[in-house]
Amino acid sequence: MRPQSIMGGGASTQTGSSGTNNRNRNQNSDLTEQIYQLISRCLYSLPLPQGSGSQAVNDALIERVTKYFTKVEFEDAEILKRGEPAKGIFVVIEGLVEVVSDEDNKIVLASVSEGDFFGEVSTLFNVPSSATVRSPGRTTLAALKAEDARKLLPSTQTNLLDWYIQRKYFDTNAAVDKIKLSRKKGLAALKQVPMLQGWSDDSLKSLILSLETDIIILYPSRAAILFKDDPSEEVFILVKGKVDVLDGKARLATLQAGKSPICLGEEGLMISGSRKTTLRAQTPCQVMIIKRWNFQRTSNEFIDDAGRAWEETQDRWKQQIAQRDRNLYNKFGAFLQIEILMKKFRQSALFSDCPVGLIYLVAMASTGEEHATGKPILTEDEYEVKMLFLILRGSAHMISDDGTVDSFQKGDAFWNLAWYPRKAWVRAKEQTIIVKFSESSVRAALGEYPDAKLNIPQRSAHDGTANNGRASNNGRASNNGRASRPQSRPQNRPRSRPQRGSEAGTS
Repeated sequence: MRPQSIMGGGASTQTGSSGTNNRNRNQNSDLTEQIYQLISRCLYSLPLPQGSGSQAVNDALIERVTKYFTKVEFEDAEILKRGEPAKGIFVVIEGLVEVVSDEDNKIVLASVSEGDFFGEVSTLFNVPSSATVRSPGRTTLAALKAEDARKLLPSTQTNLLDWYIQRKYFDTNAAVDKIKLSRKKGLAALKQVPMLQGWSDDSLKSLILSLETDIIILYPSRAAILFKDDPSEEVFILVKGKVDVLDGKARLATLQAGKSPICLGEEGLMISGSRKTTLRAQTPCQVMIIKRWNFQRTSNEFIDDAGRAWEETQDRWKQQIAQRDRNLYNKFGAFLQIEILMKKFRQSALFSDCPVGLIYLVAMASTGEEHATGKPILTEDEYEVKMLFLILRGSAHMISDDGTVDSFQKGDAFWNLAWYPRKAWVRAKEQTIIVKFSESSVRAALGEYPDAKLNIPQRSAHDGTANNGRASNNGRASNNGRASRPQSRPQNRPRSRPQRGSEAGTS
């Protein structure tokens, strides 16, 4: 299935009459605490002023406005219709809805799932709905009527174009300048891509203008974005949506662009290798396609910023490739791709609140390793010089002369805590795959992102143990078993750093 190209277009999904299959049932019973929290999050996300007073969104206003929301259900029904006046603001409580653009409802622009909202554009900006919204199955919504919203909520101070950019909407109703919207959305996305840190706004704008295709391309659900073994001549910037990373029929990961985009295929582009995986859209996906020659042309034009940053990115990849175990990467290379590693780092408790740029730097400074049962993951020497690891598969335990100190499971990131013994080592409890990196590389990345913080566990005052045990997702501690100490020296892992960073989230 080929992607559909959309020049602009918006999920300002509002308004419309209900179809004959509409099973909407207003329920006046009190909303549950869970629904209240979803509504609260929606109201705080709207383009409205926040603060104290009656003309701002705050807890008191939310308490008052929530009373006007009602639960409604739809099943295989049209909820809002393109071109009709505002009907209200809707929060998805259960199920999902589809935003469609054309008269035949064939092009699905986006899927709106639990916790997200729609209908705010036509309600708050007083414009007709730019798209039709339908429920492909049974969907439960919390609805605030347009007249109630306009009466109870403060006026927006955001212009429509900026809101479309922030929400990554298409505009199919000519409400804004489509070309300007597309370029600004593209620029906003590229400014958050880690491999493009150090590129000036002017160089990024030139990069966008060099694209031969539409700036943002829409891939429908289940469409293949790229295929395994294809030549790697471009990267794919996932601006919005969710993709499955496939190795044959096996799904290695699901990646979702949230507040920040995801760069797909960077490794193949930088090392000129073939694709290791297939990428398939799980939901409608907005994607930018940037070829190698686009990068080269722009970096040659803007030598002082893009040119220097592009050279640093190439050097960083040379260092990353040089430190790899070739046999391991031939075996697990698809699983160890940078975009998958970044997701694994972000899912660990230690890095869960870190910006994507910092995670990129740490992931690029790490290298994969496989360890058999009972073999050392960290030697005593590596432990002493503060080498760290993240477990991708398997499990391990830390051992000292007094026995087992701590245990680590899949998804745990090890940090050498202050109350750990001075001498210890870590062994694989089963066949285990990790990525190993140094504490110094993390601290160097923190130097690029001084506002970022690691979630390092704090020692509990009442029992002398760590809250959560360590920098991991699920703390465990035990004190049994002994082991001999393997002795080997850690390797140095140099890297270069980008000149500029941006705070952003992943998925």
